[in-house]
Amino acid sequence: MDTGSDTPNTSDTSGTQGPATPDEIRARIRSEHAQISALLARVEALSERVGEDDTEAVIALREELVALGEVLLAHLHYEEYQLPSLADEGKVGELAEGMRREHQAQREIFDSVIRELDETAVGSKLVVGVRELSRAIRDDMAHEEREILSEP
Repeated sequence: MDTGSDTPNTSDTSGTQGPATPDEIRARIRSEHAQISALLARVEALSERVGEDDTEAVIALREELVALGEVLLAHLHYEEYQLPSLADEGKVGELAEGMRREHQAQREIFDSVIRELDETAVGSKLVVGVRELSRAIRDDMAHEEREILSEP
Protein backbone atom coordinates (compact mmCIF):
# COMPACT_ATOMS: atom_id res chain seq x y z
CA MET A 1 0.00 0.00 0.00
CA ASP A 2 1.34 3.43 -0.97
CA THR A 3 1.12 5.81 1.95
CA GLY A 4 2.31 8.75 -0.13
CA SER A 5 5.51 8.95 1.89
CA ASP A 6 9.05 7.75 1.37
CA THR A 7 9.10 6.68 5.04
CA PRO A 8 8.43 2.95 5.55
CA ASN A 9 5.19 2.12 7.29
CA THR A 10 6.37 0.54 10.55
CA SER A 11 2.87 0.28 12.01
CA ASP A 12 1.75 -2.31 9.45
CA THR A 13 -0.05 -5.12 11.26
CA SER A 14 -0.94 -7.18 8.20
CA GLY A 15 1.04 -10.13 9.49
CA THR A 16 3.90 -9.88 7.04
CA GLN A 17 7.27 -9.37 8.61
CA GLY A 18 10.91 -9.86 7.88
CA PRO A 19 13.05 -12.82 8.86
CA ALA A 20 12.87 -13.94 12.47
CA THR A 21 15.47 -12.47 14.79
CA PRO A 22 17.79 -14.77 16.74
CA ASP A 23 15.80 -14.02 19.92
CA GLU A 24 12.53 -14.90 18.18
CA ILE A 25 14.03 -18.14 16.88
CA ARG A 26 15.29 -19.08 20.35
CA ALA A 27 11.94 -18.23 21.96
CA ARG A 28 9.96 -20.28 19.45
CA ILE A 29 12.24 -23.30 19.73
CA ARG A 30 12.19 -23.18 23.54
CA SER A 31 8.39 -22.95 23.47
CA GLU A 32 8.18 -25.91 21.11
CA HIS A 33 10.61 -27.87 23.29
CA ALA A 34 8.26 -27.35 26.25
CA GLN A 35 5.29 -28.51 24.16
CA ILE A 36 7.18 -31.59 22.91
CA SER A 37 8.33 -32.41 26.44
CA ALA A 38 4.72 -32.36 27.66
CA LEU A 39 3.62 -34.61 24.77
CA LEU A 40 6.51 -36.98 25.52
CA ALA A 41 5.41 -37.22 29.15
CA ARG A 42 1.91 -38.22 28.02
CA VAL A 43 3.25 -40.82 25.58
CA GLU A 44 5.62 -42.23 28.20
CA ALA A 45 2.83 -42.53 30.77
CA LEU A 46 0.52 -44.24 28.27
CA SER A 47 3.24 -46.63 27.12
CA GLU A 48 3.77 -47.80 30.71
CA ARG A 49 0.07 -48.71 30.96
CA VAL A 50 -0.10 -50.77 27.75
CA GLY A 51 -0.75 -54.42 28.54
CA GLU A 52 -0.26 -57.41 26.27
CA ASP A 53 -3.88 -57.47 25.01
CA ASP A 54 -5.01 -53.94 25.86
CA THR A 55 -6.44 -52.66 22.59
CA GLU A 56 -7.84 -49.45 24.10
CA ALA A 57 -4.48 -48.47 25.57
CA VAL A 58 -2.72 -49.25 22.28
CA ILE A 59 -5.21 -47.08 20.37
CA ALA A 60 -4.78 -44.23 22.87
CA LEU A 61 -0.99 -44.56 22.66
CA ARG A 62 -1.07 -44.47 18.87
CA GLU A 63 -3.23 -41.34 18.91
CA GLU A 64 -0.80 -39.62 21.30
CA LEU A 65 2.16 -40.72 19.19
CA VAL A 66 0.54 -39.33 16.05
CA ALA A 67 -0.07 -36.01 17.85
CA LEU A 68 3.55 -35.99 19.02
CA GLY A 69 4.72 -36.84 15.50
CA GLU A 70 2.84 -33.94 13.93
CA VAL A 71 4.36 -31.45 16.36
CA LEU A 72 7.80 -33.07 16.29
CA LEU A 73 8.12 -33.22 12.50
CA ALA A 74 7.08 -29.58 12.08
CA HIS A 75 9.53 -28.63 14.84
CA LEU A 76 12.41 -30.56 13.26
CA HIS A 77 11.76 -28.85 9.94
CA TYR A 78 11.74 -25.41 11.60
CA GLU A 79 14.99 -26.17 13.42
CA GLU A 80 16.67 -27.41 10.26
CA TYR A 81 15.69 -24.16 8.57
CA GLN A 82 16.43 -21.73 11.41
CA LEU A 83 19.03 -23.13 13.83
CA PRO A 84 22.00 -22.85 11.46
CA SER A 85 21.48 -19.07 11.51
CA LEU A 86 22.35 -19.13 15.24
CA ALA A 87 25.66 -20.94 14.74
CA ASP A 88 28.99 -19.23 15.06
CA GLU A 89 30.49 -18.22 11.75
CA GLY A 90 32.46 -21.10 10.31
CA LYS A 91 30.42 -23.74 12.17
CA VAL A 92 27.18 -23.55 10.18
CA GLY A 93 27.94 -26.58 8.01
CA GLU A 94 29.02 -28.69 10.97
CA LEU A 95 25.93 -27.72 12.96
CA ALA A 96 23.58 -28.35 10.04
CA GLU A 97 25.08 -31.78 9.30
CA GLY A 98 25.06 -32.88 12.94
CA MET A 99 21.49 -31.71 13.35
CA ARG A 100 20.42 -33.46 10.16
CA ARG A 101 21.88 -36.76 11.45
CA GLU A 102 20.22 -36.40 14.88
CA HIS A 103 16.87 -35.48 13.36
CA GLN A 104 17.03 -38.34 10.86
CA ALA A 105 17.68 -40.76 13.73
CA GLN A 106 14.66 -39.36 15.58
CA ARG A 107 12.48 -39.72 12.49
CA GLU A 108 13.62 -43.33 12.04
CA ILE A 109 12.94 -44.23 15.68
CA PHE A 110 9.53 -42.58 15.50
CA ASP A 111 8.66 -44.47 12.30
CA SER A 112 9.87 -47.71 13.88
CA VAL A 113 7.71 -47.21 16.99
CA ILE A 114 4.62 -46.48 14.86
CA ARG A 115 5.36 -49.49 12.63
CA GLU A 116 5.78 -51.80 15.64
CA LEU A 117 2.60 -50.43 17.15
CA ASP A 118 0.67 -51.10 13.95
CA GLU A 119 2.19 -54.53 13.32
CA THR A 120 2.43 -56.12 16.75
CA ALA A 121 1.08 -53.87 19.51
CA VAL A 122 3.21 -55.86 21.96
CA GLY A 123 3.32 -53.92 25.20
CA SER A 124 6.92 -54.58 26.21
CA LYS A 125 8.27 -53.74 22.74
CA LEU A 126 6.28 -50.52 22.72
CA VAL A 127 7.63 -49.43 26.08
CA VAL A 128 11.21 -50.00 24.89
CA GLY A 129 10.58 -48.15 21.62
CA VAL A 130 8.88 -45.22 23.32
CA ARG A 131 11.72 -44.97 25.87
CA GLU A 132 14.30 -44.96 23.06
CA LEU A 133 12.36 -42.30 21.15
CA SER A 134 11.86 -40.19 24.25
CA ARG A 135 15.53 -40.40 25.24
CA ALA A 136 16.67 -39.40 21.73
CA ILE A 137 14.33 -36.42 21.61
CA ARG A 138 15.07 -35.25 25.17
CA ASP A 139 18.84 -35.62 24.64
CA ASP A 140 18.62 -33.61 21.41
CA MET A 141 16.57 -30.86 23.05
CA ALA A 142 19.00 -30.66 25.99
CA HIS A 143 21.95 -30.44 23.59
CA GLU A 144 20.26 -27.68 21.60
CA GLU A 145 19.39 -25.74 24.75
CA ARG A 146 22.95 -26.01 26.03
CA GLU A 147 24.96 -25.60 22.83
CA ILE A 148 22.84 -23.59 20.41
CA LEU A 149 20.08 -21.71 22.19
CA SER A 150 22.17 -20.28 25.00
CA GLU A 151 22.68 -16.58 24.56
CA PRO A 152 25.99 -15.66 22.88
